[in-house]
Amino acid sequence: MAGTIICYGDSNTYGYDARPFLGARFPEETRWPEILHARTDWNVKNCGQNGRCIPRYSGEIQAVCGSLRQWSRLEAPVWLWIMLGTNDVLRTPGTTAGMAAERMEHFLRKLTECEEIAGGTVRLRLISPVHLKPGVWVESDDMCRESVRLDDLYRKIAADLEIAFTCAGKWDIPVLFDGVHFSEEGHRKFAECVMREGIIVSDSEYSIE
Repeated sequence: MAGTIICYGDSNTYGYDARPFLGARFPEETRWPEILHARTDWNVKNCGQNGRCIPRYSGEIQAVCGSLRQWSRLEAPVWLWIMLGTNDVLRTPGTTAGMAAERMEHFLRKLTECEEIAGGTVRLRLISPVHLKPGVWVESDDMCRESVRLDDLYRKIAADLEIAFTCAGKWDIPVLFDGVHFSEEGHRKFAECVMREGIIVSDSEYSIE
């Protein structure tokens, strides 16, 4: 193995399938983190959770810091990829991209104070999420516009904090009828884009787009 990648995200990392009435989860071989695990030399761990927003309260952030201690013991180098913000815009009407970005910056700054990040044992990559599209879960065009705005706001945060950044919004990932969740094709395309852009690295170097 070349190292470990922790994919910390929401339902689009978890692999939620919105098509069944009560919802389901796409098969393991269909989900983008598991595709990367199977097709690369990296140990890619899916730490997605349905409905997850950007951690903003001290208890939530401390829980992630606690997980960092566990993740730091995995095969090095260890990367923590964070792709969140969709639920912040989607679930609370009136939440702007700017508000979500402020939460993300606060969260990341707290993480960079953790020994595992500060000492370089775990490295961070911020991923701006795939854009919302009109659908049964997306109530207004404003939500779509705010999800697009996250790209530039997250890019600036990553540059300010000197962490790696990836803009997944530009990949035009196919989503289901709800306008939110990746389709099976979307998961495959997401994994292909990650590999095509060389985001998975095999040494100590990384780049900021």
